[in-house]
Amino acid sequence: MSTEPTIGENLARLRRQAGLTQQELAGRSGVGLPTIRGLERNARTTALMGTLAKLARALDVKPSVLLGQRQTLHRDDAPHEDGIRALRRAVHPLATLPGLQLAEQEAGTLTVADLRGEVEGAWRRYWDGALSEMIGGLPAFLAAARTAAEELRGDERRSVRAALARGYQAAAWGAVHLGQDDLARTAVERSLLAAQGAEDPVLIAGALNALAWVLMRQQENELVAVVATTAAAELNPRFTREHYQAVRMYGRLKLSAMTAAARLEDYTAARELLASARRCTAIVDTDATDLLNGAHHAAFGPSLVTMVGVELAMVEEDPGEALRLARQVPPTRRIPPVARGRHLLDVAQAHTWQGHYAEAVRTLTRVHAMAPEWMRYQVLAREVVRQIQESKGRRRLPNLVPLARHMNLLAV
Repeated sequence: MSTEPTIGENLARLRRQAGLTQQELAGRSGVGLPTIRGLERNARTTALMGTLAKLARALDVKPSVLLGQRQTLHRDDAPHEDGIRALRRAVHPLATLPGLQLAEQEAGTLTVADLRGEVEGAWRRYWDGALSEMIGGLPAFLAAARTAAEELRGDERRSVRAALARGYQAAAWGAVHLGQDDLARTAVERSLLAAQGAEDPVLIAGALNALAWVLMRQQENELVAVVATTAAAELNPRFTREHYQAVRMYGRLKLSAMTAAARLEDYTAARELLASARRCTAIVDTDATDLLNGAHHAAFGPSLVTMVGVELAMVEEDPGEALRLARQVPPTRRIPPVARGRHLLDVAQAHTWQGHYAEAVRTLTRVHAMAPEWMRYQVLAREVVRQIQESKGRRRLPNLVPLARHMNLLAV
């Protein structure tokens, strides 16, 4: 059994430290007194991220402090029991099973706009690398969205199902980082069902792209190629500004198929798919990550296409070409930390292969500064640090020791 404090225990401790009564905290935060009481009694064990954000602002802390800073997720560490349990309950709610008279935790009355805001916030936290915060808010969101999808009708129901589809995709991403690939696959399947209920072709394609990503993590590259290329052919958008979001998703699917082809060592097909994705940038000509319209789970744009070209060069074991292409990526802040961090890991590995250990450490230090929590989940990050540690004749490099400690590797 976990000994970590619950959200309610953290809340009660922080409230007392601030010298506030429950009533005073309710007034200061705008969160209802019953909600605060329920959390502190552990009658409610989850809360929407919007609620946690209000409480955190009132207590002058970050939402992650309420969730518990020790919720670190690391592929090579023992998986975090509470995080896995919360996600499993979110994706497999007992209340939905036939024959059981159980109710999901009351999340309050939420509008369609509230639900959209919650799921957009979840994906913003993902792209910022705040995975513990994203995962912590999903159970309450999914419960509220499922309830709303049952109660509403017409366009409102379709809108809620769209938000629910995006929430399940966020759950899938979280499950993968927790090392729970089967749970991730289930979450994607539920996302696809919700997207079909939303009657949104772009969102359906996004769910299939998420499935491709989960399959890729399971080394099912042949299936990835089939899923991604089939979804792209089904979407088949017109290359016009009016179909911007469809073109954006089409390009992302092409990149997923490209990665699968590269891992299958079909480099000719990979380069053709990369060129196909690049043609999409005639329409999607900026790198902004759109958190609206179902595109938040599929970052795409001109710079990202170049970044994936760097990845392809590394798969082909051509670090010189990878570094040449990397110099073409502009230093834009439009690309979120997680997407840029993944690219910089390829750059760090390329420097390592060429013996540029100091440059590799500087690159890894940039990743650590942008997305420290996310970095700890990345097998590639650990591998590059190990390579630097084990390199013959290496000198002690500034910042290598803190990087090794951060990645739970033996200090050098």
